[in-house]
Amino acid sequence: MKILYDQQIFSFQEYGGISRYYYELIRRINKSNNGVFIDGRFSNNIFLAKLKKNVIKLLPAINFPHKNIILFYLNCLFDCKNLKKSNFDIFHVTYFHPYFLNKLNGKPYIITVYDMVPELFTNDFKGVSGKTLKYKKETIVKANHIITISENTKKDLVSLYKIPKDKISVIYLGNPLENAIPDKVENLPKRYLLFVGNRQGYKNFVFFIKSIAPILNENGTLFLVCTGGGIFSTEEKALFSKLNITNQIKQINFENDNELAYIYKNAIIYILPSLYEGFGMTVLEAFSMGCPVVASNISSIPEVCEKAALYIDPKNTNSIRRGIEKIMNDKEIRKRLVKSGFEQVKKFSWCVTVNKTLKTYKNLIGK
Repeated sequence: MKILYDQQIFSFQEYGGISRYYYELIRRINKSNNGVFIDGRFSNNIFLAKLKKNVIKLLPAINFPHKNIILFYLNCLFDCKNLKKSNFDIFHVTYFHPYFLNKLNGKPYIITVYDMVPELFTNDFKGVSGKTLKYKKETIVKANHIITISENTKKDLVSLYKIPKDKISVIYLGNPLENAIPDKVENLPKRYLLFVGNRQGYKNFVFFIKSIAPILNENGTLFLVCTGGGIFSTEEKALFSKLNITNQIKQINFENDNELAYIYKNAIIYILPSLYEGFGMTVLEAFSMGCPVVASNISSIPEVCEKAALYIDPKNTNSIRRGIEKIMNDKEIRKRLVKSGFEQVKKFSWCVTVNKTLKTYKNLIGK
């Protein structure tokens, strides 16, 4: 079987969960008896360089507007050769631009849908044009088959786009830190709560901060560590100052999986107060490092965590506080969650992800 992956996500992302997903998928399929091809020669993505030789970077040390768009169109202009040759059995599209639709020569294509956040949280994505959402819908509706990363995302897809259920396969992701060995990170506080990743609207960060401020005010040696998601904005800093918690919130960066593993391993609690997740990969990372999880009781999160998290209502201040304080003050609950987390993460393996994906490819080709 010959599988062609397109260049989109490796043009649009320098790093991130989606390109990480394809990295884990492609590198493992590459070790099987199947042929793997990846379109694209221009990319600043940290994962593509590990998958493919002779990748050309575009001004990697300089940031400027629409740099990722330029990379995308450079690849469309100069490197759609694999599509033109048509020497593949199946085409796996890595994002939602429909540039390829008139280039397939009858070959089937499959697309992975991660979440329906822009459609469900339109206020958080005011910069996303109607054309972008139109493109996304077009590539999904016209796909020969669709993979979603949770039953919840499948449900949203059926509800919003009226996709037939039998056209969708749910294939869970693996744990990104399954092979990580914790490596010390400097400047971490001794006692800290942990928030990982983006802090934009639906991630509920502002409400979360307001909810936990009294806990920090009452515990002068307790910190909140934020990792990933970029530096704090002017608005965030002003909020910290207003709540009198500026000195108890730290932004700690990490260089690799081993350092991220160390940050999880030494946290008192990892909190996921999000209003929506397509999957929630960070809870698997926390489970694998023995970090107790407090998480929202919505979208795909209970599906992934099952009994291994302490659930909160992310829109209720008291619920968030009680959840955190319960784990901080009750060693037995903490011990139970750590044990349950280790058991739960065993259910999510990249090998299973790869095997189910290959089976989905074969079924589609068979049709």
